Amino acid sequence: MKLSLLGLVILSLLVFALNGSLWWLIGAMSLLWLWRFLFGTYMLRENEMPPALVLHPLGMPPAHDERPQFRKLLGAVVEQRAGRYPDERKLENILHDLDESPMPPEPVALPDDPSDLVVILVSGVLWECVSDVALPFGRGKSVDVATEYDYLKPRYASIEVVHVRGIATSEHNARIVEAAIRKHRDAANVIIVAYSKGVPDTLEALRRMGDDLPVNVRALVSVAGVVSGSPLADWLNRYKKILELLPTPGACSHVNENFLKSISRDRCLHWLRKHWHTLPHGLHFYSLVTFVAPQRMHWFLRMLYAKLAEVEPRNDSHMLIHDQVLPGAALLGYVKSDHWAVALPFNRSKRSLWNRLLGYNNAFPREVLFEAILRYVEEDMRVRDEDGMKS
Repeated sequence: MKLSLLGLVILSLLVFALNGSLWWLIGAMSLLWLWRFLFGTYMLRENEMPPALVLHPLGMPPAHDERPQFRKLLGAVVEQRAGRYPDERKLENILHDLDESPMPPEPVALPDDPSDLVVILVSGVLWECVSDVALPFGRGKSVDVATEYDYLKPRYASIEVVHVRGIATSEHNARIVEAAIRKHRDAANVIIVAYSKGVPDTLEALRRMGDDLPVNVRALVSVAGVVSGSPLADWLNRYKKILELLPTPGACSHVNENFLKSISRDRCLHWLRKHWHTLPHGLHFYSLVTFVAPQRMHWFLRMLYAKLAEVEPRNDSHMLIHDQVLPGAALLGYVKSDHWAVALPFNRSKRSLWNRLLGYNNAFPREVLFEAILRYVEEDMRVRDEDGMKS
């Protein structure tokens, strides 16, 4: 670190000596510092990858590894959907392999007959502010829920996107999530797929409902979820007064609350320790974790990555890998994506301004990932039900 800073100073002084202008010196030092901030962070090479790990308070139930099983199913979806969607990738470019146990190859059936599953999608921080641009796991062609998820039909025809507030606390949004869950109390089976801050919002809704949770709510799936909080939120929270002065898009609901507190390490870890064992029984949990090299991130996200990399280089620009796993969850895999690209199809936006601002390095095969999530959880529930009947 010190040698790096010394190098910047020497280069800046050299520029000053050649030009003799103090402004050149200030400008050179500023640009060199910015370059180092964006691209000078230590990055792990593939052969240096430590094993998978999680961070929870003591007493939390351990996660169980189902990565090989999910990889097999996702591979089948990738193969059978080849040529159907944009942003295609091979399986090895979608999932990291952190010392997974290999599974023998065998055919995987992907039935297309209609399912009775209802899927509730809960998105994260600021999504409401860009909800007129993209829907989570949508095709990116519109913001019409009725058509954005057509790629899942005829198998999955019932998808609801909960319109949580983009700059509100989890306590505020929990009431909105609870209302969305109760709307489907007469459905056969319901699963909740929560992305980013949608996870603490949903967990708070489940805590509020307690034993009153409808029995048809079977599972919560976390994708890049804020489970144990983010050090980035703790850092940004120090500047909350300044952040409150920044303009937000017109689609944002201006709820006068400190939403950063909801995703802080302090709040999330204490919440888990205090409330996890009070959540409704019978609910199953699944987690998908995201991280990728900063060269494959949006240029803006690289600055956030660099800050988090001071703690852990394996991060997605918002979350460290060990803060994304729900206690007791089935760990489905580590996705090669940043925090935006895994769920939000900004790169397909038809609005030229948004495309220029948010579309860079945003391509990702969201359709195959989302389909694989739903198929895996649905099949796992079926197996659990059969095992329950036998016992």
